[in-house]
Amino acid sequence: MNVVSHPISVSVPPKKQSVRRHFGSHPYFTRRPWNVVQAYIRHFAPDKDNVVLDPFGGSGVTAIEAVVLGRRGIHVDINPLANFICQQIAVAPIDITALRREFVAIEETCRPYIERLYALSNEVLEQEPLDAWYPRGLALPKNADARLSEELFTRRQLLALSRVYQQIDNVRDAVIRDSLRFAFSATLNKCNLTYSTTKGRSEGRGNSGIMHTYRYWIPKESVELNVWNEFSQKFKNLVAVKKETNQAIGENYQRLKVIHASATELTSVIDHESVDYIFTDPPYGSHIAYLDLSTMWNAWLGFDVNAQDKQAEVIEGGDLDKSRDDYARLLQDSLREMREVLKWNGWLSIVFAHKDLAYWNVLIEAAQDAGFEYANTVAQASFQSSRHKRANPLSVLSGELILNLQKKRQPRRIRFDRGNGNENDILVSQVRELVSLKKEGLTTEEIYNQLIPRLLEHGLLNALQKTRLSELEELLQDGFFFDNTTARWYLSQAAAKQGRQALALMESKGQLALDLEHEDK
Repeated sequence: MNVVSHPISVSVPPKKQSVRRHFGSHPYFTRRPWNVVQAYIRHFAPDKDNVVLDPFGGSGVTAIEAVVLGRRGIHVDINPLANFICQQIAVAPIDITALRREFVAIEETCRPYIERLYALSNEVLEQEPLDAWYPRGLALPKNADARLSEELFTRRQLLALSRVYQQIDNVRDAVIRDSLRFAFSATLNKCNLTYSTTKGRSEGRGNSGIMHTYRYWIPKESVELNVWNEFSQKFKNLVAVKKETNQAIGENYQRLKVIHASATELTSVIDHESVDYIFTDPPYGSHIAYLDLSTMWNAWLGFDVNAQDKQAEVIEGGDLDKSRDDYARLLQDSLREMREVLKWNGWLSIVFAHKDLAYWNVLIEAAQDAGFEYANTVAQASFQSSRHKRANPLSVLSGELILNLQKKRQPRRIRFDRGNGNENDILVSQVRELVSLKKEGLTTEEIYNQLIPRLLEHGLLNALQKTRLSELEELLQDGFFFDNTTARWYLSQAAAKQGRQALALMESKGQLALDLEHEDK
């Protein structure tokens, strides 16, 4: 193993649309930009036989990109839906001609039936026999707007979906059948009562309430899309993904291992000191209750989620009402397990984004207690600007931070100051130092991205663990000036004027360099 001596220290420019395997294939709650993950794997796992692990695997970006690069990828997740998505995206090579043949057979049976359903009135629909299988009687999370999984669908949707699923289930080839189940599962996101679209957008350009409110929210005016049209589109997406993975992964698929397990029990499924690098994106406290929110998909796909899985899930809240202490304990257990399976001097990169400093304190304390040495934090740009971000540019953060840690025999530890002053005063003084260093001022996001590493490396996280960075703007109203023209913070209006001049100079130099570059070409 080549020992990597230093971490990545700068943001990797993110890409999104150049690959289909992670975007447009199947919805999931969070995804990292594929090329950013690739850059980290190349740096921290430079050898072809290196083993790359993601113990909170999600939709599989880390493990899949490791395999694309010729490494060995291990994907671990407690959510059966996540494991299914990863497996189906990565499986290759696949016979696309056979896949299309089975789709045509399903189309011949289902399309005329579904088109007839959409021509019937609701009264007549009630007389249609609903005899094909669909999940019944499965309770949804207690904060859902429906009690049971079948209550998430209109009768027309249940008739159409159950007919398509029945025909998929008749496909003999297991690989082709699972690929079609994947397209069906992706269809569910838009074919249920939680689906809605924003005013002014076309009906098809929306999302389920599950994915954007993180609960089973049923809007007053939901949109009912044609099930066959949606399934047909998801099948087209699947074909595009399979063409890509047949070439990008091919026989390397054998280098992927997908494991259903909790991150708290890695040593029961992975050998000690067998992993070269870990890149992971753990749950952010109570942000997303993954197992609860996957109930609809797991029900249709026939995946069982038992009480033991929910107990081991590393989250706060959810249907089990886990406390922050529960979350801290489970996260610490996970980090200890990561250290056990990681080789000596191996690296761990953790993606984290939370505006409540207490969660950062939990994360860093847990990592250090597990025996990792903190190296640095990178402010990583995001590939997307959400609707919420565009509507609230000052308070909603679009980037994230990546912490790099190393497994060492005698790790140095950051000592945290418990603090003996006013939390707001400490925070404002730290921001003042940051802003004073930048003549051109700082955006809210730049302050956030520079503040977390500064507090961490100065040992101030404990002193500020009751502080929420979502309240940062309010704290900056006294003693700072926000310039609407530049969307940046300064220490005074005079500083803002200097900042505008500095920005203009920077932009002119940047344009000059661009002009010279074009002349050279």
